[in-house]
Amino acid sequence: MQNKWWTNLAEETQHYADTGNTRAFYEALRAVYSPTYQVQAPLHSSDGNNLLTDKESILRCWAEHFGNLFADKRQVQEESIRRIPQHAERVELDEPPTQEEVKVAIAKLKCHKAPGVDGLPAEV
Repeated sequence: MQNKWWTNLAEETQHYADTGNTRAFYEALRAVYSPTYQVQAPLHSSDGNNLLTDKESILRCWAEHFGNLFADKRQVQEESIRRIPQHAERVELDEPPTQEEVKVAIAKLKCHKAPGVDGLPAEV
């Protein structure tokens, strides 16, 4: 039974590849290679003495690390700020896009692709 499933899946995947249906081809490949099982790798604690193996303590350690990394304790010197080159303000970006610009942007979208990570299909 399992051999028949593999054979059918292989034939189906080959059919998608032959017909150029890339979306279905990659979905079939995903069916072969997934689900992936992730193994939780151990992590040393921030002081380096303990080895953390459970998920909660590892997440707590990462939260502490990024909390320290992005804390507001850092200060920027005024001299460094003055050395940053200043560019002229672009006021043309304040105007909303024209209908023609929107049409050109939509025409440049690839089929079944959205321009961002918002999860909205391009048809919308």
